[in-house]
Amino acid sequence: MSAKMGRKPRNKAQINAVREKIINHALKLFQNEGYEAISMRRLAKQVGCAPMTIYAHFDGKINILQHLWAVVLETVFSQIHNNIKTSKNPTERLNIAAQTFAQYWIENPDHFRLVFMSAGITRPDVDSFLKNKTTLSHFKFFSGLVMLALADTHTPNSAEVKAKTDGLISALIGIVFCANTIADYPWTKPEDMVNLMLTTLLTSKA
Repeated sequence: MSAKMGRKPRNKAQINAVREKIINHALKLFQNEGYEAISMRRLAKQVGCAPMTIYAHFDGKINILQHLWAVVLETVFSQIHNNIKTSKNPTERLNIAAQTFAQYWIENPDHFRLVFMSAGITRPDVDSFLKNKTTLSHFKFFSGLVMLALADTHTPNSAEVKAKTDGLISALIGIVFCANTIADYPWTKPEDMVNLMLTTLLTSKA
């Protein structure tokens, strides 16, 4: 009996290429029209495939959005890791990381809105993403930088490191939010605000 004729199974490279194509089109749609305006059918039309092809790679729209968040965060922290290679000084490394983090979102406001301002997202959707090991590792990296910078003057405890890391991340996002959404206000240069915030963070008591 002759073997059945059918489509040859795709290899890993081909599967990844399809996923990347879906993600690229999804990113453009989300940037242009927002999360709520997108449907799986419309995304499939943009990609040039059947809706079931999208579902073969992603569970649904929120899964695609979470993947987009992950891609953007990976880009941000890759830049941070690359930029801090130029220094071995703990305080300078923290400053470079913070400046890179803020600069990326200011230069890519669409990515900022995608990650931090997507409408129609439920708390469980965000929580499941934040509990992801890769996501946590990004923000724990900042925690390590803070700990080493503080260690230049004293031995910080875990509560101090956490409080100051949380304060750092919150302040950075706030600086970028103001720069991106209230652009007409004559803000102090973001890099100067980051420097001021870091000086306060490293010298103040938790």
